This record gives sequence, structure tokens and C-alpha cells, in this order.
Amino acid sequence: MTTRKALLVSAGFWTFGVLLLVGSLYGSVGLDQFRHAPTCSPDQVFTATDCRVTVDATLTALTPDQVGIDVGGRQSSIEANLHGPLPDDAAGLPVRVTFYRGTAVHIKSGDLNFDTEDAPVDRTDELRFAGLFILIGGTLLVGILALRRSARPADSP
Repeated sequence: MTTRKALLVSAGFWTFGVLLLVGSLYGSVGLDQFRHAPTCSPDQVFTATDCRVTVDATLTALTPDQVGIDVGGRQSSIEANLHGPLPDDAAGLPVRVTFYRGTAVHIKSGDLNFDTEDAPVDRTDELRFAGLFILIGGTLLVGILALRRSARPADSP
């Protein structure tokens, strides 16, 4: 690998890694907005208003990728990414559901305690980890390839 190619590839890794880190910064801003959001009034629970509230609900269904809840007679289906064993008799289980901007973001009851796919928490750590991995891993990969290339004898292809 020529020095010019190595620099171009390294610049690509650095650019992509920095973009991911900047994305994680904006994810942190979203998390801060969530934490400092004012409390919703009861009529704002299912609206896109910039507020949050925790309400009592009842589970109607629970699978690894979907959660069904009933909040005061209003049915809602929420995307989730659950791992591990789930209770067989989840239907009818009372839960506490945190809504933010009209969307369920956290569900808690006894042994159940998880964020939904819409929770602002999920995006921050993943982007930061990916950005750091790309920055460090890309730099190491380019460095190793450049060293291997420079260590070859002059007459080899």
C-alpha cells in the first residue's frame, strides 16, 4: 500500500469515525432533552408534545420484538428488542410505562425493566462505541497494512 493510499484510507476511517462520534453527541443532546422534559398533562400522553410522563398500564402481549399495552382503554403496540427468557403469562401484568413525545420509551414491572426501540438512550452508546472502533481499528488496520507492504522485499509484487 502506497503512502498516498494509506493516507486516503486512513482519512476515510477518521471521517466516518468522527461522524459517528458527532452523531453520538447529538444522541446525548436527545437524552438530555428527555431527562429535562417537563411533565405531561393527562391529555398529552399520546401527543407529540415535548414532555414525558409515567403512567400505569397493562401488558396485553409480550414477544421479543413487540410489546402490547393497554393504557386506560387505549391499545398500543410498541417495538422492542428483548433478549433472554420472557414470562409466559405476561398478558394482564400491570406495568409502569414512560411516554416521551407521545411514544412509549420505557416499561417497568417487577423483573421486567427495559427501554423500547424509541428510547433516546439506545442510540448514544452504540454510536460512540462504533465511532471509537472505526477510529482506532481503521488506524491500526491501515498501519499494519502499510508496515506489511514496506517490509516486503523490493522485487516482490
